[in-house]
This record gives sequence, structure tokens and C-alpha cells, in this order.
Amino acid sequence: MYKYIAFFLILTYQFTVSSHADTLLIEEINKISSVEKPTRGMTMTQVVSKFGEPQVKKKAVGKPPITQWVYNDFIVYFENRWVIQAVVVKKDKALN
Repeated sequence: MYKYIAFFLILTYQFTVSSHADTLLIEEINKISSVEKPTRGMTMTQVVSKFGEPQVKKKAVGKPPITQWVYNDFIVYFENRWVIQAVVVKKDKALN
């Protein structure tokens, strides 16, 4: 029984550390990037007004609906019509 508990705790720890590292990497890249991008809380209308039309608008998925807009240097994620995150990407990765 204790072997199963220990195994479960080790697995849980590994997944937690891995996802935490990915989050930190994204945050670090966004901090050092000089790319201007939308900020949390902007509306879709404000994003279009400031950055123009995106190259690609992906359809909303899930509940609440999450939409992706792909620009040349970043991807914007919306919940309903509000920006929740904008992530800088390599130019060759942005359109995937």
C-alpha cells in the first residue's frame, strides 16, 4: 500500500514541476521580449484597433469559449471577448 502512495506522490511531483517550468519559461520569454503585444483585459475591438487584423482567427473552443488570434510575432488568447494572455512566439512557429 505504501509503495502505491509513494509512486503516486512521485508522479504528481514530476507533473507539477514540469508544468511549473513551462510556465516560468513562457513568463521569462515575455519579460525579455521587446515585442509589443496586447495586455490582459483588452477587448477584441481594442486589439484590432491597436495591432490590426490578425493573420489567423481560430474558432472558439470550450466553455468558457477560448479564441486564438495569430499575429506575426505573438498569439493572443481571448476568453469571450477579453484578452487573457498574449504570448510571443518565434516567427516560424506563429502560423502552426
